[in-house]
Amino acid sequence: MTADDLDRAVEIAPGVFWVGFDDEAAGLRCNPYLILDGDEAVFIEPGSIPHFPIVLRKVVSVVDPRCIKTIIVSHQDPDLCAAIPRFEEIIGPDLKIATHSRAAILIQHYGLRSPFYHVDQNGWRLTLKSGRELKFIFAPYLHFPGMFMTYDPMSKVLFSGDLFGAFSFDWSLYAGEYYDEAMKAFHENYMPAREILARAMKKLDGLEIKLIAPQHGSIIRDNPRRYIEILRNLDCGDYMLD
Repeated sequence: MTADDLDRAVEIAPGVFWVGFDDEAAGLRCNPYLILDGDEAVFIEPGSIPHFPIVLRKVVSVVDPRCIKTIIVSHQDPDLCAAIPRFEEIIGPDLKIATHSRAAILIQHYGLRSPFYHVDQNGWRLTLKSGRELKFIFAPYLHFPGMFMTYDPMSKVLFSGDLFGAFSFDWSLYAGEYYDEAMKAFHENYMPAREILARAMKKLDGLEIKLIAPQHGSIIRDNPRRYIEILRNLDCGDYMLD
């Protein structure tokens, strides 16, 4: 994939777009995504303030921002939440922020105006106007107590938040030959314990997953089950050893 390709929104599955930025100076890339469903759109992990102009340009290239009815954020970190107030100004009043109630307590400090949709208080699912349903998979302490993943049964894409992310200065949009090692390095330091990580991987066993779309790193499209097994068996929590 060329630099020109990455300068545009990339359709990674039917109606699902990567609208991120190849920040060559960063070893930890951030990936916002859009799901288009008729005249409704869902925005996942919209990103940071420095990336806002680029992400906005890509969003506008595929959808009228006023069609975005929900922003999903898996936790409260600024690399995925800080730009939300900027997007609120463009999207307008018919917007809600889907997140865990524990994360909402912190996310409100960005100065948001939109109401929260607490995934843990709404059956761990979100139903769109068309009837399409997104499912939320609780993954506590990976790396935040209220962390969750989002699964779209229609596209069979798992939006995994920080899980399956990776450190890499030699980045590509899709995971390559050495991605598993970069992924291990990230999880060994950021995730608290093997048992907690394995429990989250077990929750993915019954899902048909064609793509794993993490908030950091690269999109996994070749044999995603192999990466699930890697994390299921990974020793992590290195900082606990200090």
